[in-house]
Amino acid sequence: MRAEMRLTGRRLHVVRDDRKKTSRPIIFCPTHIGGVDIEMSFLAIKSPCWIVLGDPHELYKDINGMMLRMNGWIPLDVMHKEDRRAAKAQMIALLKKGGNLLLFPEGVQNISANALVGYLYAGAVELAITCDAEIVPMAICRNGDDYYIALGENISYEGHTIEDRFALTGELRNCMASLKWDIIERFPMLSRRDVSESAYDDFISSILSLNAEYSLTVEDIQEEAFHPKDTTDPSDVFSHQNLLVPNLNNAFLFDKRAFGSNS
Repeated sequence: MRAEMRLTGRRLHVVRDDRKKTSRPIIFCPTHIGGVDIEMSFLAIKSPCWIVLGDPHELYKDINGMMLRMNGWIPLDVMHKEDRRAAKAQMIALLKKGGNLLLFPEGVQNISANALVGYLYAGAVELAITCDAEIVPMAICRNGDDYYIALGENISYEGHTIEDRFALTGELRNCMASLKWDIIERFPMLSRRDVSESAYDDFISSILSLNAEYSLTVEDIQEEAFHPKDTTDPSDVFSHQNLLVPNLNNAFLFDKRAFGSNS
């Protein structure tokens, strides 16, 4: 991986590492940005751990998949119930033996225009409680070929029960978001006027280009992301706008000036 970084010009910056030594197995939980965030996570962690892949796609049959199998991986199709059950049994067996896991609790790449961290699946916290493991939250940011990683303090769930997993998962998401914000604050400030109209489309294109060798689409990401039952996605709230037929009565809705500079 280090040789590949030299060839590609990629650079890793570990901005903080607050991990504590522990005799318990560890579940490393980074934010998910796509591309080489797996490789960068391994390089930042610097200790053996298996990777959990919820989006294997063509990895079953290419060189990257072969390398991951040599390291130790647990692939699963997040949309297939039986596959999830089998993968969960593998994770529990590994943690019970004292092994470590690298698991992206968002499940898929975060393509939100404003959320620092997507909604998390509760599986990581459930595993930690079940297997007496600790979670190390992580955040990853990319700026061109520079990757920035922050590792937080170990989180112990001793004394908690499975029933607590959803509330604790919310707390884990907050920890990951705080770490990501810590990285972002180290970057120069950017004025809103310097953000182009195509900024979001360019961001999506960059995410997909980082995964160009696999058949990943925006629809895949949206479908496989975790959607809490009590939360409505903004795209669903405003989906009715796609049905609007412009006319003189609703023309004001299409005029950006009508909403002022704060919109």
